[in-house]
Amino acid sequence: MTQPLVSIILTVYDTKLHYLQECIESLLQQTHKNIEIIVIDDASPNTTYDHIVEFSNKIKLYRNPENLKMNKSVNKGFGLSTGKYVVRLGSDDIFHNEMLEKEVTYLENHPEVGAVCCELKRFGCDQHQHIRRPKVWDYNNIVNNRIFIGTGYAGGMMFRHELLEFCSIDENFKMCEDFDFHLQLLKHMPIASIHEVLYYYRSHETNLCKSVSRQERWALLDKIIAKHKN
Repeated sequence: MTQPLVSIILTVYDTKLHYLQECIESLLQQTHKNIEIIVIDDASPNTTYDHIVEFSNKIKLYRNPENLKMNKSVNKGFGLSTGKYVVRLGSDDIFHNEMLEKEVTYLENHPEVGAVCCELKRFGCDQHQHIRRPKVWDYNNIVNNRIFIGTGYAGGMMFRHELLEFCSIDENFKMCEDFDFHLQLLKHMPIASIHEVLYYYRSHETNLCKSVSRQERWALLDKIIAKHKN
């Protein structure tokens, strides 16, 4: 089997089967085909995902022997990835069929850029928010002036595998870990934005962010800013 150009990381923990199936179908319909889909089942107690490998030989399913929580599972997925580029996606989300192709093309044409992201749109639960990305990703401006808008969404951020030598998901954070990860990437190489909605973020009753208050989220952002200032 040819080595994939793009490694896609999905983590699941009792994710609804029809959500995951829609996500995988959306990936298999991408115009860019040279991919591997790494699914980390974090010891789901109520759902079995064994059948998903039947959809395609591009899918690799790993089951944690015990519940490691999401951040450790993501890092495990990063460690298993073999592609030149890596992208972490929500296992209940769906994607424009040209998302991977447009991000790969950008990174192939801009070797000085370490990561590229797209814009997102929420759907479900009467949510239709358009999540925009920064026009310029400036590390000092983000850290010193607390410019957070559009910087903390994991969805659709494709980065060079070589950056995993320096960057990883901080397993101490239960939220906002993606904001910290993006700052880590940005310290080493520039991040660029594609200003098109290519990622559709599903809003539903079990989204992790709904269990954390606005105050708790701001406290976590302050903690991450302090970490980078130090």
